[in-house]
Amino acid sequence: MGGYGSSRWRWHSKKDTVEDCKSIKISWLKQHDYFCGWKYGGIEGRNFFGQVYSSIDISVSTDEENPNENFVKLFYSKGPNGEIQLDYKVQLSTTPCNLGGVRYWFKCPLMINGLPCERKVAKIYLPPGSRYFECRHCHDLTYTSCQEHDSRVDALFRNPEMLLAKMKAKDPKVHGLALKAYVQNLGRL
Repeated sequence: MGGYGSSRWRWHSKKDTVEDCKSIKISWLKQHDYFCGWKYGGIEGRNFFGQVYSSIDISVSTDEENPNENFVKLFYSKGPNGEIQLDYKVQLSTTPCNLGGVRYWFKCPLMINGLPCERKVAKIYLPPGSRYFECRHCHDLTYTSCQEHDSRVDALFRNPEMLLAKMKAKDPKVHGLALKAYVQNLGRL
């Protein structure tokens, strides 16, 4: 009982991570001057050999006088042979900046029971197997770092003198790691 392989940990599926998804960032659109009225372009995904394995056509329409009409239109193919053509708009929202101008945000396009999510986000994601770009909350995505175990925390808990020394450290990173070890293991004390 309790030997190698006796648990069912491998039976549990992990959440998809943002690192495994295609994403579109507001910062990338801004860097490539998409917020200049109307612009059409695209994003290509390339493999190690430089071959294109995916492409997304993007057109952005922004109007400072009528901010409710700002959107990003996405056009791409899905399916094993690209038989599903997707063509839809993601609304943009703006917030004023302190020194003038505006900051753009995506409004998540997901509809749940007839109600739009409309969360303001700087990135939208397309996980493997999904059809639409949405915010990470709607896709229930996590980060790879959240799924990894930090063995340094266990080492600090096994050595109380080292834990105490790290807690007194001036370096915030070292102190933060020690604090994480202390808080995570309060129940085991």
